[in-house]
Amino acid sequence: MKVAQIKVLSLLLLLMTTILVAQEPKIEVKKITPRTVISVIKRVEQEYYLLTKNQPVEFSVTGPTTVRVFTRLLWHDDMQDKQNYKLIVKYGEEEKIVSLESEVSKSAWGNKKQYYGKWRSFYLDVPKGTADYQIRLLEAKSDTVAIRFSLEKPKEYKKKAPEPPYTELQFVEKEKITSYYEVKLNKPIKIKVEGPVRLKATCRLNYDYTLEGKQNFTVSAVVSNKEWQSKTFRVSKSETGIYKNAQQYLPSTPVNFYLNIPPGNYLIEFYLKNTLAQSAGISFYTKPLEDYE
Repeated sequence: MKVAQIKVLSLLLLLMTTILVAQEPKIEVKKITPRTVISVIKRVEQEYYLLTKNQPVEFSVTGPTTVRVFTRLLWHDDMQDKQNYKLIVKYGEEEKIVSLESEVSKSAWGNKKQYYGKWRSFYLDVPKGTADYQIRLLEAKSDTVAIRFSLEKPKEYKKKAPEPPYTELQFVEKEKITSYYEVKLNKPIKIKVEGPVRLKATCRLNYDYTLEGKQNFTVSAVVSNKEWQSKTFRVSKSETGIYKNAQQYLPSTPVNFYLNIPPGNYLIEFYLKNTLAQSAGISFYTKPLEDYE
């Protein structure tokens, strides 16, 4: 091979490597932002950036990717057991408010021995190219929030079937079929769950020919004859989907019911209450529960 050809190939390889490196997702924090090292249990040290109302954190991200933003509220002696705080995330001309709630961590402290709250997080979906972001504190009893970044996607829910016997309702929307399970008025549907996990129950009220307009209903989760949690919803008929195998019903718009399941094995009964409808469809999903420290 001639020398000229070798040089051309070398230049092409260098160019391709440069392009690949440039396209890799990465986070770059701008300006000189105050930082702290927070020690957590087992003496794991993690570097956080400090932000206030007057000192935002600005950073750029090479996408497409997903950024997880971890936050810890600086804790003062006069703060109660639980504290709410709000952050403003700015991307271009868009702004959104992120509301979080935390409590003091007994296993994490700053390099000046100050306490911080247990971590709370949220996600940013970053488009292709370089995106510039700014995060600042909007509202909190404390004057400072510590944040750090990680390139990771949210954990996904996995579908889980209830205990038999059950009646499956096949919900069709844009040619996609989702299985729901019928729960009748005051007759529960049961599901076995091993914790610690987060359980999501997606619910659709079933309209019959007698029901019109918006309707209320309550979902109640019961374990060993004790109600763990209940929630009341208000819904209307779905305009985008039907039941393929139960045309006597018109499904409502979906609503979600969440339960944090502690360690152990549980048989959870889901009841439908306080409604004019005779049944509803429920679809169950689980994902690992976060371990806040």
